Amino acid sequence: MLLAALGVLTRIVTPLQTVVNARLRGTLGTPFRASLVSFTVGLAATTIAALLLGPYPLVPESALHGPWWMWFAGLFGVIFMTGNILLLPRLGSLQTVLMPVLGQITMGLLIDQFGWLGNPRHPMTMARAAGLVLAVLGVLLAVAAADAKTLFGGPNPFGSRHGAARTPPPAMLSADTLRPPADGRSTNRTRSPSIWLWRGLGILCGMSLAVQAAMLGRLGTALGSPIKASVVSFILGFVLLCAVVVFRDHGLDLGKAIRGHNPPWMWIGGLLGAVVVLMTSWLSPQLGTGLTVLVVLIGQVTGGL
Repeated sequence: MLLAALGVLTRIVTPLQTVVNARLRGTLGTPFRASLVSFTVGLAATTIAALLLGPYPLVPESALHGPWWMWFAGLFGVIFMTGNILLLPRLGSLQTVLMPVLGQITMGLLIDQFGWLGNPRHPMTMARAAGLVLAVLGVLLAVAAADAKTLFGGPNPFGSRHGAARTPPPAMLSADTLRPPADGRSTNRTRSPSIWLWRGLGILCGMSLAVQAAMLGRLGTALGSPIKASVVSFILGFVLLCAVVVFRDHGLDLGKAIRGHNPPWMWIGGLLGAVVVLMTSWLSPQLGTGLTVLVVLIGQVTGGL
């Protein structure tokens, strides 16, 4: 129970990390640049921790005989982080949390059912099936409520007591206001059929996070340290994002962002991500994939609210 509570507290920062990285994306221009900065900060933090805390050697010989796929946990971290940065302006904070949670539950149950990625098998039971159904119903109800609010309107939290709307200060602007419609007109995105494509992407991002949790647990066991597993994950993510930024975005220029009047917290997304990855790689082998996913669910929903 203590480990589960610690996991919940850790995962509360995941929605905060998404908001921080979305703010960074608004300054740097693309989600890949924002992800690269975040991964660079996370890599630096975890590398320093691994060098200071050990154990040595950093890569024991026994780890080289482990399954090849455990070294690719960072790939799924890139998918999750970049996907969330893309989703937040389109779905809002609540749905950006709920959709990945649904994907995590589904993939976590599949991993347990079939024993994928070296995990012990935990066959489907009525209780697990009922939990999945309840999770799906909860997500659908939340989506329906969000659609209804957008369709019929809702109270203006920034309206004055005399009914006159006021413009909220910049610090209070939600992620939904970070990017205006491309054609300059006010549109109702929730009515668009494409919104379900974005929701589907959110589910896939959640599935990738469950896969990463299982792989990090296996990698952390092989290396003898969750910190070293986190370093390996960040290294792969850093290399992949460097390639994408060079070939797609034609480089990363931080000068304007550093000189601009941007909040200091915009740069801490990588530190938050390092904490999340570290705790995931530590908890997964001790709690199992299924319970780890449940812990992730509770923490992320709490943080999203």
